[in-house]
Amino acid sequence: MSGATVASVSTIHRGRYQLRVEDLNPSGHMDNLCILRAVDEVRHVLLGMRGPGGVVVVPGMLDAAGPGVTQLVASHQVDYLRELHYHPSEQLAVEMWVCRVGSSSFDLAAEVRQDLEAPVAARVRSTTVLIDVAAGAPWRMSDRVRADITAYLGPELTFRAG
Repeated sequence: MSGATVASVSTIHRGRYQLRVEDLNPSGHMDNLCILRAVDEVRHVLLGMRGPGGVVVVPGMLDAAGPGVTQLVASHQVDYLRELHYHPSEQLAVEMWVCRVGSSSFDLAAEVRQDLEAPVAARVRSTTVLIDVAAGAPWRMSDRVRADITAYLGPELTFRAG
């Protein structure tokens, strides 16, 4: 993690993403969009997902918000630092934590590596907004949801200057 140690994060979520041949671009390395796909897959596992009728499909950090609240990604910031390559027997390593908590939104930080021992290949910060489905407006976090999110609070990412 940039400028921090894993020990400085209360809870860090570690995920894996299996690269596919179709994730490659014509240059033979992982396409930039597919790096975001890998981060998104890990995000869904961390936050959880609900299916039709609000049924929990994948349990996660936002379960306490209930079926009347959904999540929308409002923005991504990405630094691509090195190429990622396809290896059929290896999965990408993604580490994810919360780096900002607001009243109805939070930012997730992620670092993507070729494997756990490799240098960081991409840094991603994504803003997620919690939405009250019935009102169609941002949902102010309950104390319980804020506590669940804050359990993953860690340092802000450092991005390259403009």
